[in-house]
Amino acid sequence: MKINMRNLNVFRRLDELETANLHLQVLLQGARRDIERLPKTTAPKPTAKPAPKPAPKAATTKEVLEKTAEKKREYARRYYAKKKAARAAA
Repeated sequence: MKINMRNLNVFRRLDELETANLHLQVLLQGARRDIERLPKTTAPKPTAKPAPKPAPKAATTKEVLEKTAEKKREYARRYYAKKKAARAAA
């Protein structure tokens, strides 16, 4: 009985294909399991914070505006007095 080498090559290739097929099946099963678990683990968690309430608007009467302007002028006077003193000292 004579064994043909070509036939042996075919059986070896079939064995390799079957092994590769088994590996792919295992990978697909693992991927399926992971996909089935996904919706359970990635559910959105309610962590949104409520939006901050807007600050109440300040009254814009003439007196309030004058007080604000006076505070700004006083600050500017002090600021530029410090600058002038620093230049004079240098």
